[in-house]
Formats: sequence, C-alpha cells, structure tokens
Amino acid sequence: MHDANMKVLLAVTAALFVIVIAARLCGRLALKLGQPAVVGEMVSGVLLGPTLLGALAPSFSDYVFGETTKPTLYVISMTGLSLYMFLVGLEHEHHPASRKEALTPIALALGGITLPLLIGGAAAYAIADDFRPQHVSVPLFMLFVGGALSVTAFPMLARVLQERRMVHTDFGGVAIRAAAVDDAAAWCVLAIVSALYVHGSWVDSLETIVPALVFVVAAFVLLPRFFRKPMQRAVEAGAVGDGLLVALLCVVLGSAWFTDYIGIYSVFGGFVCGVALPRVPGFAELVNVRLLQVVRCLFLPVFFAFSGLNTDLTNALDPSYLVALAIMLVAAFASKTVASLVVMRSFKWSWGESMAMGGLMNARGLMILIFINIGLALGIIGTQLFSILVLIAVLTTALALPVYRFHFTPEREAEARDVWRRRNRRPAVDSEKEDAVSSAVT
Repeated sequence: MHDANMKVLLAVTAALFVIVIAARLCGRLALKLGQPAVVGEMVSGVLLGPTLLGALAPSFSDYVFGETTKPTLYVISMTGLSLYMFLVGLEHEHHPASRKEALTPIALALGGITLPLLIGGAAAYAIADDFRPQHVSVPLFMLFVGGALSVTAFPMLARVLQERRMVHTDFGGVAIRAAAVDDAAAWCVLAIVSALYVHGSWVDSLETIVPALVFVVAAFVLLPRFFRKPMQRAVEAGAVGDGLLVALLCVVLGSAWFTDYIGIYSVFGGFVCGVALPRVPGFAELVNVRLLQVVRCLFLPVFFAFSGLNTDLTNALDPSYLVALAIMLVAAFASKTVASLVVMRSFKWSWGESMAMGGLMNARGLMILIFINIGLALGIIGTQLFSILVLIAVLTTALALPVYRFHFTPEREAEARDVWRRRNRRPAVDSEKEDAVSSAVT
C-alpha cells in the first residue's frame, strides 16, 4: 500500500508525536516535583528506550524506534543540537564585573574542570576492566570520562537562576560566568579527545586540531565583521529579518558540516559560531524568539529520546553495575562540590553560598548527554557505561536545585537581590521587570 519512503515518513512522524508528548508530560511532572523541566525531559528519553517502552510494548517500540527511524532521528537530533549550541554560545558574555567577581568565575571554572578530570579519571581507571572497550587506551578512556564529569550545563544553570530571579545578584553573576567558562573548556577537552581517538596519536591528531584552530580563529575574525551591523539593525528594528536569519543558519549549518568532517562533531561548530558573534545587547533575545522554542520543544526531545534508545537499565540491579554507578556518582558530585567549596571559600564567600554553588555546578543536564553521545558514537565508551552516565546526568542535575535551596531560601534570595540593587543603584521595580523578561525568554 505504501512505498518505502512513505513507510519511513509514517514511522518517523509517529516517533516525533510520541517523543514530543512524552517530553511535555514528563517535563510538567518534573516542575510539579520542584525540578527543572529538563530533568523530566531527560527521564522521558530513558522511558522511551528499552528500559520501559521496549520492555512493555516491544512491537510498538520496534515500529516507532526501529532501525528504519533511528538514522532519521539521529540526523534531526544532531541538527537541532547544532542550533541549540549556537544559541548557547550566543548567550555567553565576556565582560567582567569587579576584580573579585572577574577572578572568582575563572578560578571556579578551572577548579570545576581540573578536579573532576582528576577524580573522574581515577574513577574511570577503577572501572576500566569491566567497562572500557578493548580498542580504547586506558589514558584516553580516563580523559574522556573525566571530561564528561567536568561538564556544567551553562544554559540550564542560567535558566534556574533566571527562574529564581537571581541573575542580577553577585552570586548569580559569578555562577553564570563560571558555567560559561566551564562549558567552553569542556568542549575543548571533547575536541582533543575526539581528535586523539580518531587519529591515534598527538602528531596525527594535528590533522583535526589544526583545522579546528583555524576554524575558531576565522570565526572570531570574520563573523564580527560580517554580522555586527546587520545585528545592530535587527535590534533597532526589534526583529530578525528572514535574510539575516537565513545567513545565520547557513553559517551554523556550514560550520556544523565542517567540524563533523574534521572529526570534532557539529555541536562544536554551532557553539563556536554563537560565541564568535559580536555582543550586541538585545540580539540574543530576538534570535531566541525565532528559534529557541522550536529547538527546545521539538529538537531537544528528539535528542533525549535518541539517548534513551541507547540507555538500557534492565540490568541496573546487577552488583557490578551498581558498584560502578556508585563510584561514578560519588566522583561526579564530590569533585564539583569540593572544587566549588575550596574556590568560593578562598574568595571569602560564606559556607552556605559555597555549598549552593557546588550544587549548581553539578547541574550537568543536556551538556553531559551531548558529550557522552559523541563518545558512544565514536566508540570511546560502550552502551553499559553510557547508561550509567545517563543516570549520572539525571541524578546530579536533580540534586542541583535542592542543594542550592538548602541555603538560598526565598528570604536570602530577596536579600541578595536587595544588596545588588543598592550597590548598583537600581530601582527594585526596574530590576523585577528585567527578571520577568529574562524568565519569559527562557
């Protein structure tokens, strides 16, 4: 009755329908439980995989998520991720505040990268005999796992702070800038690991690293020259025209193709494009209006579902699995928390603020899922460790907000906002309106 193309279309359309509905329902449930919606969306991906849907309704699962639809879902998810990482990069800010606020995020990010790399690498070494693919060297395996645990989800952390109306506070400013630096450093680690794995040695990996460096330099030199004036005109007009949007999409997709081609994956290309564009106040919000909602409501749920298809928790009660999960969870949470405590206390922040920062830095969210999906696609990790790291992503992200709230009660948040307003001579009503706008954008 239907030709081959129509059968693929029917299966993919059904898959998208199921994915979007599941992500929405789980996201709403997460909000009711006091968690960010992204936690529920991540869980929805796991539930659509072999862990639940595949076990309860194997025939239906094979139809919507079978070998016919998987390649198409992969293309959709990676295209969406390139656009999402472009939007993430576009929101990165470069301007420092006071000397203390300028140094604290850098130290916090360096500590949040270095300690998880070391502790995560040690944890990877402890489980390497059971979970390391035979063709992957131990040092490379350790570097990848440590890099995965060093990730902090900058967009999610920013979203949490906006929802809590904490962006315009000393604490919020430090947290956002630290997460931005941490994010960028994590993608550099991933680019290096990918190049080393593909080429096998530092010398051979220059075939990937050199073109990547040329791409980054070219992006930072050329994109501001070509886009600054059109971006300024868009802000003055209050809208991004079709011509400018098409030009941006072409740059992002072309960069995604190039970085895929040289072996460091499309998400890196999208991220660099966003960071390299000039900072024009108000432009990121205009682009978000055109792109973010579709990316967040359609493309990202597809990515969560694709991750879930590779996550099998049916053997989660196996002793070796539980031991590995415990080791990785302790390494993940402790490394970020200890790094935050040491750095924040050294800059004279209170114990409560330091612990709250440690909680937020553990919000790995979508970023670690992107990281480990690339590792799985390359073959650096197998499906068992991938499943464990998906659980790490969900658990550490779910812990972030409760740890933050343990110190930052609504009263302390209000006090932090008042301190910032008095020092910056900002009327309370203006700042509240600005926070409301930020929350609406996200």
